[in-house]
Amino acid sequence: MKPAQSAYPAYLILALGILVLTWSTVLGSSLPAKLAGLGGLHKANKITATWLSNSNQPEEGSFSLKDMRQLTQYNLRDYDLAYAMEASTSAAYQKNQSQAQVLGVNDRYDQFHQINLRSGYFLTFEQENQQVAVIDEDLAQALFQNCNVVGRKIELYGREFKITGVAGADRSLIGTLTDRGYCTVYIPAKILLELEADSRITSLEVETKDAGTTGLNAAVLETALASIGQDPANYKIIDYNVAGLLMEQENLLRNFVAGTVAIVILFGLLRRKIRGIYHFCRLRLRDKYWSEMIKGDAVRLMLGMAEILALVAVMLLLWKLIRFTLYIPPENIPDELIDVSFWADRFKNEIQAWLQSAGYVAPPGEVQLNILNTIQNWNLFLNIFLGWPLFLLGLYQIKLLKEKLLKVEVFCSVFMLAALSLGTTLLLIIKMPPVIETGEVLLVFSSIFLTVVTFIERRTADGEFISEKSI
Repeated sequence: MKPAQSAYPAYLILALGILVLTWSTVLGSSLPAKLAGLGGLHKANKITATWLSNSNQPEEGSFSLKDMRQLTQYNLRDYDLAYAMEASTSAAYQKNQSQAQVLGVNDRYDQFHQINLRSGYFLTFEQENQQVAVIDEDLAQALFQNCNVVGRKIELYGREFKITGVAGADRSLIGTLTDRGYCTVYIPAKILLELEADSRITSLEVETKDAGTTGLNAAVLETALASIGQDPANYKIIDYNVAGLLMEQENLLRNFVAGTVAIVILFGLLRRKIRGIYHFCRLRLRDKYWSEMIKGDAVRLMLGMAEILALVAVMLLLWKLIRFTLYIPPENIPDELIDVSFWADRFKNEIQAWLQSAGYVAPPGEVQLNILNTIQNWNLFLNIFLGWPLFLLGLYQIKLLKEKLLKVEVFCSVFMLAALSLGTTLLLIIKMPPVIETGEVLLVFSSIFLTVVTFIERRTADGEFISEKSI
């Protein structure tokens, strides 16, 4: 006699599918929150312009302190703005030395970036001409073997800088992935320009007052650049409002997939419920009039109609929950549906931008944004093309084994709660904000539950109003 096939592999595949679906939901919600957290006081309400170092006019393409003062006093006087430049040198204290990334910044830089000061304070406007520095805790440990170093001095470029603050290192997943392997020192931009003859102010950040997608933020910044004689084409401009919107949109798309699965299943149940009532009425009307059928089976018909109305209400509620307006950047939309020249120009512009940005070094904020976008893209891909296939494959194998519906439902419910707890714990471990959207979790749970009911126990899911034998 052939031994019974083990159900463990099928349940393992099912568990992996549920784990991927649950984890992608938890992680997806935390990524936009992390982006906002990395933006300091202004969060994602900022727009940046970074000099493409390989532009046609390399020296004229970067900013000067005079440009920054002009923007502050005139074109961008109603906006907070920060600017920065990068260099690298050796930081020393007595016999201890460590390679360091030096960021020359103004006093508003910490309002646009997450700089968690462990002690002291960030650079102030009054210290613009002073040799002061804020160092990170890694450099403090490397030079002093402790972090209580506010008021002490380090040597940069052969000069002494007084330490005014110590910034905590970012130990989160994003901080680890964007770590360049160097310690970080913040000093006034004016001082760095004096010490580094070849240094240039290459990055400008401006707060935004329009959270929409109208292009107003970019227009304001491009006008400001033109006012100081700069060509906006020589800069990479990123509106973080739009970047955050696009990142959140991937979460909405993931929710749309889960909700659509639930709606399709509910529509199947609705169709079968209506068909059941139709067959019931046809059978009753063979030997009864409408009035007799309604009088004798009023309760049964009322319950059937109530179930239909409930299914329709749930479908409408789900649709209201998952629908969203898809945003596509205007530069990616042709004027005509089929426009070969548009796509040819887009391809040519992409090639030109790639050639122009050869040697371009993204600033820290842009690197973090790129990492977050990459994680979010993979998160959506794995949710749709790994999570759902694994889940459905596991259900198919379990159906072949003729497992009981209640057993599968209990397993899915318990494992999803366990996966949700595990996902939250992992977020805390990798120091990502544990954002749990109740609506998103319920969407995934309802999609899983309805799929199990329909897939495993078809007759139960058919919702037959009445069987032929009962007539």
